[in-house]
Amino acid sequence: MDLKPENILLTSIEKPILKVADFGVAQHIGQQGSRSIRGTLVYMAPEILSSYPYDNRVDLWSIGVILYECLFGRPPFVFSTVQQLIDIIKSNIPIEIPNDAQISPECRNLLENLLQRDPNQRISFPDFFRHPFISIDLLPQIAHADNILQQAINYEQSGDLKKALDYRVQALDEYLAIIKVNEDTDQRRMLRMKVKQGVVVAEDLKKRIKETTTNSGLTPSLTTTTSLLPSPSISPNNDLDINNDKELFDAYQHCLNGNQLMNAFMFAQACEQYEIGLDVMLRVARTETDPTKIKVLRNVISHYLNKAESCKQRREAQRLDLAIEKIKQDSENDVTIMNESIDEEKKQPSSLQQTCHLQ
Repeated sequence: MDLKPENILLTSIEKPILKVADFGVAQHIGQQGSRSIRGTLVYMAPEILSSYPYDNRVDLWSIGVILYECLFGRPPFVFSTVQQLIDIIKSNIPIEIPNDAQISPECRNLLENLLQRDPNQRISFPDFFRHPFISIDLLPQIAHADNILQQAINYEQSGDLKKALDYRVQALDEYLAIIKVNEDTDQRRMLRMKVKQGVVVAEDLKKRIKETTTNSGLTPSLTTTTSLLPSPSISPNNDLDINNDKELFDAYQHCLNGNQLMNAFMFAQACEQYEIGLDVMLRVARTETDPTKIKVLRNVISHYLNKAESCKQRREAQRLDLAIEKIKQDSENDVTIMNESIDEEKKQPSSLQQTCHLQ
């Protein structure tokens, strides 16, 4: 009877679990209802302010006010005094939803049914949880994840192992997101099995990619990176003195920074440095007229283009490694939570149902 934004907590920013706090005025209401005034006025249902008995449907009104506030940034009432607010809540004036509101028809329908002043006209709890704006149909999401997985299989069969791994990781991430919100025990069990098998396949793909690139010589191994190879220098000796050209000097320094970052396995940052430096060098090369300087500059550009390409490949490999590790960790956490839930259920007495009455 005191639902309000301040009492609604989120466990995290990413994929949060909603929790309701502050049960200071929580009460078990029997069939006779209650007549006492409890709750915060702005979110209080009209029947609480009347002399008639009320029941738990007052929470549905509060949810409607909270939803309205989340959508439009303000409560559905305009008032300047407490008495004016009470009069508005008790009035028979319908709650107006802004005509220019960019909300779905399902959202509008739910809002209108929650904000019915007559509790008998208000949506019921069963209909609330079955409402299309609330109820989550996961079958399309599962089908989407299955489609991504099939694309991964197709790429693997065609020999494109890198795309196969990328799509498989995407599919596993989709499955894990579904598991976190799916309440169907059989579907959760099936999806967990897919994730478990998928991680094994992803690890195998990663190993095969590494073996293929190493054996083909297309990508040097991490222990002998191209960043350790000597770089062509820019100096007065090669007719391209950059000391008097700050733009070119800064570009060259960016590439040298890329070398250091690559040696530190900070591939994403290294790629950014190479890209900044190469953009400037390429632009200078297009406007340079001295053939000797053009030749030297092109050699430097060619060298760092190769290093940038190698860096991109390792950045992608590192990204997939981290993604796979995150999937494995999330999967382990999900199993741990499931086991803890099962253990907790076993501890609960099965023959007795206890009801807590807070006065």
